[in-house]
Amino acid sequence: MPSSQRRRPTTRKGRPVLTREIIATKALEMAGAQGFRAITMHALAAELGVTVRALYNYVENRRQVIDLTVDLMLDAWNPPPLDPGTWEDSVAAYARSLRALYRRWPRALLVAVDEDTPPTSVHPNRLTNLDRFLTLLRDIGLDTTAALDVHRHLSLLVFSFALMVDHPADRTTTANRPLIPAPWLEEHTDLDIPTLREAAALPTPSPDEQFQALIALITTQVRSHLHSR
Repeated sequence: MPSSQRRRPTTRKGRPVLTREIIATKALEMAGAQGFRAITMHALAAELGVTVRALYNYVENRRQVIDLTVDLMLDAWNPPPLDPGTWEDSVAAYARSLRALYRRWPRALLVAVDEDTPPTSVHPNRLTNLDRFLTLLRDIGLDTTAALDVHRHLSLLVFSFALMVDHPADRTTTANRPLIPAPWLEEHTDLDIPTLREAAALPTPSPDEQFQALIALITTQVRSHLHSR
């Protein structure tokens, strides 16, 4: 087998081989499924099949594990080039890049709630990608205040979409999650809620269809700012 195809052994003398990348990858997997509060040195060691002492041969403490984990997550966020000439497509592409990141590790999104992240540990992608998006909006004619307004709205919508739509959908075999589950309505036949019952009977759009509507909403917001100049 060519040397370029050789894989590093996963065990050495019966023990798992550790690297900082392996530790961060496992921690990110745990954070994505359970949140950062699930990451303790004991829990992480158990997931990796090693002792806590072995972890300390590679990382100084839990804080460093969290920093490595957040870095690994944000390393994966690489939006495509943004072009003012086709700004609608660029806004959509940026939104999809956020969705892909959030969807991959949904509960890791709550790092700001779970952890106190010091400024020195902020990943460059959090700054450069935001600057690129704001620059795109500035280049098509929005001022900085309007550009920030669009970004805040987009971030909030994609954040909530990943947690409330994608995350549940990815955990079930059900094609489209209904607005109101039928058993809920059946349990409350005494309630006078005709409009809600009518709405619940309508077909539920897929997550992708719902996300397209989200992108259309942001595009409309950008156009509104442009027209109000």
